[in-house]
Amino acid sequence: MKLADKTVLVTGGSKGIGRAICNAFSQQGAKVIFTYAHDKAAADSVCLEISERGGVVHAICVDHTAENCAREIYKLATAHSPEISILVNNVGIFHRASFLEITDEQYDDVLYANLKVPFFLCQLVARTMVEQKIRGSIINVSSLSALLSRSCMTHYQCSKAALTTLSRSLALELGEYGIRVNTVSPGLTATDANKAQWEGNGMAWQGRSAGIPLRRTGIPDDHAGAVVFLASEEAQWITGADLVIDGGMSVY
Repeated sequence: MKLADKTVLVTGGSKGIGRAICNAFSQQGAKVIFTYAHDKAAADSVCLEISERGGVVHAICVDHTAENCAREIYKLATAHSPEISILVNNVGIFHRASFLEITDEQYDDVLYANLKVPFFLCQLVARTMVEQKIRGSIINVSSLSALLSRSCMTHYQCSKAALTTLSRSLALELGEYGIRVNTVSPGLTATDANKAQWEGNGMAWQGRSAGIPLRRTGIPDDHAGAVVFLASEEAQWITGADLVIDGGMSVY
């Protein structure tokens, strides 16, 4: 297994893409620590799924919009494992609202959870990697929305575009320590966040997916393998990259 004896910290790991990432890392031998916000049943399900395969997993419940969230995640994660080799910033929250109606509170929540928490969690983990001489890997989960505009998502798109830029900046600054920083940018993927469309409104979902060259929308597993690859030794000379995983949607 390519990631045996490694510890990965995944934010937002109880559902959707985050859950698929946690399972994929576990299948490659990594010890998994993940955060979740509210759904304890979903988090328990991930833990059971991984532990039944003989994997090691810990779940951390945090409010990803709370003050000092990054420090709380870091403190609780390092209590389970002082050596974190891989960090995956996967949390992404949004409120669908037109630009003319977005409130200060909505803007602050989205930019805080999607950008400020990953920024300072990267800093905390990277400091430890440098101190412990760990040639680690950081993967930030951005979005195709960082590249293509969508209505009623302005604050989300700003946060994800900034997260992509953060990865490039960190790749430059942390490269001298052997720490690699990359981005994956998922396209239209069936997750809990858009479940009402793909499960209950087929016409809307078909309309959103029209024009994808590979003729289907994504599923969480489509992204998990790419994240594991970027964390592995197979990608040891890849840093500062943004891997767009969208079935070709961005070329349409």
